[in-house]
Amino acid sequence: MVRPLTILCLVMSGFVFGQESVHGPLRNECSDCHSTEGWNVLRQPLKFDHASTAFVLYGQHRTTECRQCHTTLRFRGTPIQCLPCHQQDYDRSVSVNHRAAGLSADCTRCHSGDAFSWRSSFDHNKTQFPTKGIHEAVACSQCHVNDRYAGTPNTCVACHLDDYTGAKQPDHITARFPQECAQCHRALTWKPATFFPHDQYFPIGSGAKHRPGRWNECSDCHTAAPNYATFECINCHEHSRSQMDSEHRNKSGYVYQSTACYRCHPTGDDE
Repeated sequence: MVRPLTILCLVMSGFVFGQESVHGPLRNECSDCHSTEGWNVLRQPLKFDHASTAFVLYGQHRTTECRQCHTTLRFRGTPIQCLPCHQQDYDRSVSVNHRAAGLSADCTRCHSGDAFSWRSSFDHNKTQFPTKGIHEAVACSQCHVNDRYAGTPNTCVACHLDDYTGAKQPDHITARFPQECAQCHRALTWKPATFFPHDQYFPIGSGAKHRPGRWNECSDCHTAAPNYATFECINCHEHSRSQMDSEHRNKSGYVYQSTACYRCHPTGDDE
């Protein structure tokens, strides 16, 4: 039997007997999280600031229930690495087999913690191959064959060699076109090709008189392909030779030939 004097001494000495918290040793008051309405009714907002811990909450973590990470509701000592919570996400990933690809177990290498969506948080633009235009809609597996991510080639022909060798309008191999697709093709759309250096010979871009629409294929003008040094002007135009002869009467050097047309009209303009 404990004597009253003993109890008094224990209290005055600072020893208080009570049930240990299910959360383990904490420095917070119960009322920081619990309300007087019931033990399981949490106060809103919580006084507890998670930013004061070693794991600051961003993005989707801000709306995650405590029990999803603190499964036993013992808070201290909870791992702050990704895998203790996201092991199943890592193992069961279908669109990208993380384990087969040997991807890092540090989710933040690819996923952004403050992103609204787990799937959309990977930013390919931070890699050595920023995805722009139609590349944004390409499935990962089309470029990363057999779940290979690290060391994937970032040259055009690594994915587009079949497009290069199979092209006939114009024949890329015979014409000795470069294998750097970006010189002619835009990232936004594969077709039509713009043939980047063409304007230095003859402007055919969107703002030129001979813009796309007035021609559809390279062979419209380069009738002797793959010899693209030759071209024809008079085959396309609506005028006749008799009309041109009349308009160019007394014009020095006039000849009804495409090379002569180009010599006087190097930009395709009338003057």
